[in-house]
Amino acid sequence: MDLIELIYISTVTKPLCDEELELLRRQCAAANQLQGISGMLLYDRHHFMQVIEGDKQKVDDLFERIKKDHRHSDVSALICNPIEKRNFRRWAMGLIDLDKNEAYRKVRKSRPHRRLPLSYKLLKSFRNHEFEIEDHIDKSFGN
Repeated sequence: MDLIELIYISTVTKPLCDEELELLRRQCAAANQLQGISGMLLYDRHHFMQVIEGDKQKVDDLFERIKKDHRHSDVSALICNPIEKRNFRRWAMGLIDLDKNEAYRKVRKSRPHRRLPLSYKLLKSFRNHEFEIEDHIDKSFGN
């Protein structure tokens, strides 16, 4: 199996309430588990950023469906690379609501003129292996 990782960013068309966000997570987790796809979704009321991992054809097919989803627009792939192993193997669909994340709120307050500073920092940190994202996720969910 040829594993790839695809990272995209998009603009939210209408902010999602907590119930809508949880429904999205549950539906996607179930579908992703059936397809052998893992990953993480970041949401901040204005943008989505997602990492998707899995078989190349399955990730490509999923990304085509994602691009057509009415909940967002301006879907742009940032990275699409082969990988040797999964970084989110425990997550069929991990989710962090950045608006409820204290670290994100601090960055956002300190830079109100910039819309995507944390997304960029998270990608850069992830790329540079400066922190373990799963540890951050576990803390976000209180695990």
